[in-house]
Amino acid sequence: MIKMIENRKKKAENKNIFGLSPNQEKILSILEYKRIEIIERAELIDLIKQHLKVRDISDLITKLQVKKRLVPIMKGIYMIVPFSSINKQWALDNYKIADYLLKKEYYIGLFNAFNLYGFTEQIPNKLFIFNTKYSADRMILNYKFKFFKIKKDKLFGIVKDKYSFSDRERTIIDALEYPEYLGGLNEVMEKVRNAEFDKKKLIDYAIKYNSNKIIKLVGLLTNSKELFNLLNKKKALSYYTTIKRTGVKLIDKKWKIRLI
Repeated sequence: MIKMIENRKKKAENKNIFGLSPNQEKILSILEYKRIEIIERAELIDLIKQHLKVRDISDLITKLQVKKRLVPIMKGIYMIVPFSSINKQWALDNYKIADYLLKKEYYIGLFNAFNLYGFTEQIPNKLFIFNTKYSADRMILNYKFKFFKIKKDKLFGIVKDKYSFSDRERTIIDALEYPEYLGGLNEVMEKVRNAEFDKKKLIDYAIKYNSNKIIKLVGLLTNSKELFNLLNKKKALSYYTTIKRTGVKLIDKKWKIRLI
């Protein structure tokens, strides 16, 4: 009798802790067993169909959201809050979220990489991500993301470890393309001039990036004969390239570039 009372008490405590129905508890147990931290709605529906006999799957998913065991991070994509998080306080790191959303077709760069390689000591308050899917500023689980959508052929110069980052030279290319996120072009040029980088690789990247503006800026930084000859061949030295809001006034007659 005493054991029965203790068992009932234990069940009641568990119910108070999790607040879940048997079906809700079962699907969360499966997700946790499979070590799934983020899941798309279609994948979740398939999983429920495999393991549960539920008439209204949408209702089950909605109730798990209400009970804060499924947290939407984007439309049709949820973060799983595991049983171990009794108070439902749980968060994935922003790198893992980006990696899941973009399926390896991305790299973290610009301000984050500029800081990583010591070009600046300033710490960014958002994750700058170059990818082939999104172009937007997004807030996901209280994290700030800045997505830059680029063509697949511009996904180069990437260092791949647990997560993908631009390498030092690709970081310089992106900083020259988007200097407004790093204090302006004048500051970017000054930081790069005082830093170590592979000159040959930077020149190769400028050629591969295939932008006359970037080729001229890298030429200005490296005084590369190869880039000068390339620009001549493209007849890009027959006119000035004007870049506004640079924080400096400079006219370079050799590279035909005007900074204002």
